[in-house]
Amino acid sequence: MIQKDQLAKLLATENVTVQHSVQANTASFDLKNRVLTLPILKYTDGDIVDMMQGHEVGHALYTDEKKWIAALTEDGVHKQILNVVEDARIEKKIKRKYPGIVKNFIAGYTTLHKEGFFGEQANNPDELHLVDRINLHYKLGFTACIPFEDYETWAIDEIDKVETFDDAVRVTKMLQMAHTETQTMADHGWGDGDDFEFGPNEDGDESGDEDAESADGTDEEEGETEPGESPDPDNFDADDHAIDDPEEFSTEEAFERNKENLQDNKSDEYCYFNLPKADLNSIIIPYKQISKDLTGYIGHHVPQVLTDYNKFRRDSQKIINYMVKEFERRKAANEHRRTGTAKTGILDVNKLHSYRFNEDIFLKHTIVPDGKNHGLVMLLDWSASMTHNMDKTIQQILNLVWFCQKVNIPFEVYAFTNAYSSTRLSKTLAESGITNDRERRMQVREIRRSMKPNFSQEAGDLCIRDNFNLFQFLSSRMSARELTKMAKTLYTLGVGMQYRYDARRHSNSPYIDSSELHEYSLSSTPLVEGLLAMVDIIPLFQKTYKLHKTNLMVLTDGDANTGWDSVMRYNESGLHSGRMDGYGMQAVYQDPFTRKTYNLKDMSKYWTYKYQRQVIFLLRILRDRYGINTIGIFLDTSSHGKSVKRKLLEAHLGWYSMNKEAHMKVRQGVKKDGFATIIDSAGYNEYYIVPAGTMGIHDAGILGVDENTTKGKLKTAFMKSQKNKFGSRILADRMLTLIV
Repeated sequence: MIQKDQLAKLLATENVTVQHSVQANTASFDLKNRVLTLPILKYTDGDIVDMMQGHEVGHALYTDEKKWIAALTEDGVHKQILNVVEDARIEKKIKRKYPGIVKNFIAGYTTLHKEGFFGEQANNPDELHLVDRINLHYKLGFTACIPFEDYETWAIDEIDKVETFDDAVRVTKMLQMAHTETQTMADHGWGDGDDFEFGPNEDGDESGDEDAESADGTDEEEGETEPGESPDPDNFDADDHAIDDPEEFSTEEAFERNKENLQDNKSDEYCYFNLPKADLNSIIIPYKQISKDLTGYIGHHVPQVLTDYNKFRRDSQKIINYMVKEFERRKAANEHRRTGTAKTGILDVNKLHSYRFNEDIFLKHTIVPDGKNHGLVMLLDWSASMTHNMDKTIQQILNLVWFCQKVNIPFEVYAFTNAYSSTRLSKTLAESGITNDRERRMQVREIRRSMKPNFSQEAGDLCIRDNFNLFQFLSSRMSARELTKMAKTLYTLGVGMQYRYDARRHSNSPYIDSSELHEYSLSSTPLVEGLLAMVDIIPLFQKTYKLHKTNLMVLTDGDANTGWDSVMRYNESGLHSGRMDGYGMQAVYQDPFTRKTYNLKDMSKYWTYKYQRQVIFLLRILRDRYGINTIGIFLDTSSHGKSVKRKLLEAHLGWYSMNKEAHMKVRQGVKKDGFATIIDSAGYNEYYIVPAGTMGIHDAGILGVDENTTKGKLKTAFMKSQKNKFGSRILADRMLTLIV
């Protein structure tokens, strides 16, 4: 049913929030929050779904629940009669507003009529009460040819004039009076009830007069309807015109009973959730703090790698210069495409002589739009499995940072971790000197109670663990000195991690153990939490630098292994966490900014773990809400060669046996480029699976390229560089295509 939400929004004439609930028997509309709640239907017939959707939206928009209850309890009208009249009213208003839906209403009700939804008696409308025939007439349309006698047409005329709910109540009273008085007269021997005529007698004269007596010889009671007259609602009396049988009208009773068969009561319940607000002050560890901490932890290793660092910095200039040149070329090409010519409205005196045969005699000027402001945010996986590839990954990030510096692009580099908070807590306990286990547990609880949650915990918010942080390693707000110092520290850290497992390491190479990093040690992969924080970081980044085009790059070697499992709810005991997905439930998010609906189970075409689906979901939120480009680089460490495992490709392309052509196409790209390119998968605009054996990007430079290289030499250098795979292709070609 979620695929029909757009129809409901169109019918409601505004971008309302549409929710579905297995517990809803009918539609309801929250006027304050603009939330339309609809029951879940199991029918897949398009006409029936559209008809029911339009019917429920009509009730939600035009039926006032308080007035409805008052009509039943205070006015004493019969529920079934009121329902018949009110259905006719709201459906008339929806059909009037959207004439195209008339066909769906008639076709939908006709299908249900054939399936017996109005009861067996509906097949013989001649034998039905007036109210039942009215019900069929307005639901099946004129083509159903429901019969009415001449003396009954007043009812159709009155319902046709109904516009407001008060009108519906008035006509309901008239129908109820007509029905009860007909039954009363039949009981007194005036006829058989259904055949009694409110109208002219057989001789054409009006039946009865002011002095007429009742069948038992008594005078007519004041207010009783005379034959030939439509009932006067002002004479309605709830007691005198009460209908004791709640199932008096078979078609309405049967339809209401059978309508339950339309509802999918066995469907999963939809659990609607909100994204919690991130407390960035507690989540982000600023670069100044990091630089101070790491200098104290591993600063003594930096001199050991300075020679290697300086060589890497020099070699990187080749690829960076090419990237700068290519960036400026693409940027200029984009600006040229957007350049236009406009007339100024000022006469060009040099063209005045040609006014007889030339209409273009005004001055012109060329409009060159302002260039786009670009920005880049990088999110690094700070997990233990990255140990073997942290050096090359950090080098790739440094290349991108230096490129951003050179073309004046704002940038931020974050790493996601869940070790910082817990390690800090352990250090605090160790410094306290408390050895008693009970006292330590009490202090832990006290510290955690005093800590502000990283994410909000309001009703409807996702439950996110508090042991998550972001390391702000690099930022365009850094001074040149601060950036150089951090670059050397990160380079040292990456090399030290790699040498730890490298048998070829020489004696003076650094050896960095996780114990030296303390709270900056590598942990697991809280990618979900990292992207959730990006939902609040990205708009701040865009606003700060007034960006037109923002790019988010995620570098990781594994899937997320943490995320959310529950949602905050209220019950009798207060706010608590409750289940949100799994058996019998589906987690659904409705973005208050874009009004788009996301069902987490539909995030991937192929089977994935729930945390992977959460990653895809958050990436789509970022793309849809903020219009950013998302780039994923997955480091395939399962093989240290230059191939990509089939298992990784199957997560994005499906089983190999079922989609061999797509697999072969991607594998050809691996042989040609050194990596697998997956378009618009895993939530990213482009997703690159890079074998660990092709990660040596600083050797993939383009020789002979600098700021003064001519276009011809640049082309020649680029053609020669095509044999280089990962570096030039990812950083220079694919990356720039997305970034510019």
